Amino acid sequence: MDLNIFILAGGFGTRLQSIITDVPKPMAPIGNKPFLYYQIQEIRKYFKNEPIYLLTHYLSEIIEEYFQGDTSITIIKENEPLGTGGSIKHALDLLRLKHNASLLVFNGDTYIKPDLHAMLEKNSEDITILGSFQNICDRYGVLKISNQQVVDFVEKEKGICNSYINAGCYFFKNLSFFDSIKEDKFAIEDKFKECLPSQPIGVFSYDGVFIDIGIPEDYNKMISMVRK
Repeated sequence: MDLNIFILAGGFGTRLQSIITDVPKPMAPIGNKPFLYYQIQEIRKYFKNEPIYLLTHYLSEIIEEYFQGDTSITIIKENEPLGTGGSIKHALDLLRLKHNASLLVFNGDTYIKPDLHAMLEKNSEDITILGSFQNICDRYGVLKISNQQVVDFVEKEKGICNSYINAGCYFFKNLSFFDSIKEDKFAIEDKFKECLPSQPIGVFSYDGVFIDIGIPEDYNKMISMVRK
């Protein structure tokens, strides 16, 4: 499999700026290493040699400096915020990957520990979303699921409990999903919603560790987990 791995690391981290102001959110210190280090270590348990691309914008130079000695990691900087989908499309355009290449995408502020091999192998659909089961879902978009496929995306809404949320991890078996997208700036989540039901989207169900360091509470939870 010709697999490429993208980590979306360009956000401003506004929700975390009450305690972290001098580095981009994915570089928030956890112990004596940045958050991205731990995320990449988890990915490397499954994919030791596949190329990893960090898609950056805000304070990109800090990420570039930290990873400059790692030849397995490439930085792709966007000069202006393009949204989650625009960032992916920008990187694909620069890399000129083959149409049949596969792509695994992660949010750069979320720590998860799914079986990535199982995720890539389980579904027959061209697109698979990691669905993380959460007791309280107020902060996240919720996936409505039937027969291991997404039937709808529900926006952030108070009071939703015990559901699968969009964990910000996506697998594209090939790059055909991006063929018809003309915009340069867009959220990938919006395009997923637009393509239903003509484009089946599979769900890989996951009930393990999910830490979104975008808020101080979860950032501190990540620190505590690493200390153990």
